[in-house]
Amino acid sequence: MNVLRYSRNPWVWLAAGLLAILVRGLLLDVMDVDASQYASISMEMMQNGSWLQVKHRYGDYLDKPPLLFWSSALSFMLFGLSNWAYKLPSVLAALAGVYAVYRFSLLFYTEKTARQAAFLLASSTGFILICNDVRTDTLLLGTTCVAIWQLAEYLQHGRWKNLIGAFLTIGFAMLAKGPIGLVLPALAAGSHLLLQRDFRSIFRWQWLAGLGITALVLLPMCWGLYNQFDLHPEKPLNDRISTSGLYFFFWEQSFGRITGNNIWRNDAGPFYFFHVYLWAFLPWALLLPAALWFHGRKALGKIFYFRKTLMPEAFSLGGFLLTFIALSASKYKLPHYIFVTLPWAAVLLAAWLNAEGDKKKAEDAPSMVPAGWVMLGYLVFLIALATAFLLLGFVFPGNLPAWVVMIAGTAFLLLRIVQNPLKIDSDVFVQRGIMVALLTGFTVNYHFYPRLLPYQSTATIGRYLHEQGIPKDKIVFFRRHGHALDFYSQTISQRMDSAEQVRQTARNLGEVWVYTNQRGKNELNTAGVRYETVYEMGHFQAALLNARFLNPATRVGSLEPVWLLKVEGL
Repeated sequence: MNVLRYSRNPWVWLAAGLLAILVRGLLLDVMDVDASQYASISMEMMQNGSWLQVKHRYGDYLDKPPLLFWSSALSFMLFGLSNWAYKLPSVLAALAGVYAVYRFSLLFYTEKTARQAAFLLASSTGFILICNDVRTDTLLLGTTCVAIWQLAEYLQHGRWKNLIGAFLTIGFAMLAKGPIGLVLPALAAGSHLLLQRDFRSIFRWQWLAGLGITALVLLPMCWGLYNQFDLHPEKPLNDRISTSGLYFFFWEQSFGRITGNNIWRNDAGPFYFFHVYLWAFLPWALLLPAALWFHGRKALGKIFYFRKTLMPEAFSLGGFLLTFIALSASKYKLPHYIFVTLPWAAVLLAAWLNAEGDKKKAEDAPSMVPAGWVMLGYLVFLIALATAFLLLGFVFPGNLPAWVVMIAGTAFLLLRIVQNPLKIDSDVFVQRGIMVALLTGFTVNYHFYPRLLPYQSTATIGRYLHEQGIPKDKIVFFRRHGHALDFYSQTISQRMDSAEQVRQTARNLGEVWVYTNQRGKNELNTAGVRYETVYEMGHFQAALLNARFLNPATRVGSLEPVWLLKVEGL
């Protein structure tokens, strides 16, 4: 009976569909530049056993904290070198974040709202993308969700296990991405306490004990940074010497991007993340401003009319809004930086869709979505589906099974909408949006990426080198490199700086296999280096999509010619 009851529950089928999309993402190739670099660093860590002093291509590495490298290197040790072994720990952390959003929402809202918040997060474009193109932000999203949930549990019930859990995961969040792992939970909890006027809790001595727990979690990393950098001020790094690893981690890498101390800057405008959210929070993005207005008015009412305004929690509003503002102040921005706010956008939107004042509202009470917002949602759904069909029929045409799934799924969705178009409960509206996310996510992970990623020559040629059993010490690159070449060849390939060095290395080793581009090939020709062409293809960097590549008529012109050449040591 229980199995039959669950089989009739639409949420079970929607969850299974989302899980299938994430599993497919696990199997896809890692992409240059960031994900493949982190995968190659994790591989190198597993091979060299240097867990506390991170190395990259045999040199000192000081950019990202080590949790991603530790977890993926351990996964490699357990399961071997593969795409899914690299991504698995991070994706599990992200799924823990979805669960944490559900449990957090249960503290303040009904189960209906909590369930919707979890599904809104899991079905968002940014979440599906970051579980495929795994970077440090995947771990950050999951750990900060758990940390804020545990902080909320502690403030509700005063249990030490929740305090310990909160600051343990804050430590893991800082090991994932740096001080933002502490700043986000602090902004969320601080906003809640201030708006609830719970000033007494702000000054609890237990926070100091919690920070001590976080310090213990950070201790191995700090010890490694101190020994690797602070004890060796003579080491050159990023075109300078006297680099403090501890200063870099606790200040420069995060806060330095706001103050200008960090060397990284792309001077993206202050509204950069507004544009990102238009696609990162699809198919829900256009509804978010209404939810923010709804909760913002409540917050203002809490400030000026404390006794007249009911606001169950302010964690989500502070966690989203203040973090969004802080990240927008950075002088270096990339789209995935803002994904850490997606969970709290999901909570805000779910609470608005159900317009709940407190947990006393009946679980089965309908929460009708205004017809105007339903129509706006349908417009976004239509755009998302049109994009999916464009990928399927124009960008990479010719996948009959995918067409069958898309047409059948779209027809089913349209039939449900026609039967009851506008007067619908929030559950029905969210379910329809998730179906759109399933169809677009299916197209992206089962059709688009499997046809895009073979154009990434560093992975294709790297895998070829490994499968052909080419000796690892005879793999070199000249004038062109990508971290995926190292990861898929399962070795840190040698860098050649001149045609003469290529010639001499071939003489010393008997032969070498050279990965190069047109410039490198021309230099070899000019120097009279004789070679055999082993592999030739057009390269495209998968993470940097552009219109020329997406258009089949101009795609060939967007590709960079690359070669794998065999140079004999004559």
